[in-house]
Amino acid sequence: MDPRFTPGTAVIPCTKVEISVSCRSLIDGDVFSKSDPMCVLKAVDPKTRHLYEVGRTEVVQNNLNPDFVKKFLVDYFFEERQIFKFEIYDVDSASTQLSRHDFLGSIECSLGELVSAPNSCFEKNL
Repeated sequence: MDPRFTPGTAVIPCTKVEISVSCRSLIDGDVFSKSDPMCVLKAVDPKTRHLYEVGRTEVVQNNLNPDFVKKFLVDYFFEERQIFKFEIYDVDSASTQLSRHDFLGSIECSLGELVSAPNSCFEKNL
């Protein structure tokens, strides 16, 4: 056996994936203006099956078709099913608590679906 090799120290094969989010025809949750959407990315912990927050985009003011500037950078582990949930909120205040904002909708998909989508574009209705 090669003395430089130590069993159990191999790195799990993974790569970084950058996820861009845009929405079309969102619900207008405001009365006097258009919704101010923000996307929250959550992931399912493979051990506990609980959702945890990965990150948030910026808020796009008065827009029902936002193209969010902020990208999400996540680890893509080969041979592992990674589930993500994209939640869209109409931000109504400076609060960081999601319960203080109007929920507009969500989608759930695997990272494998995103990575294998044709032209690297994955579309799904809320």
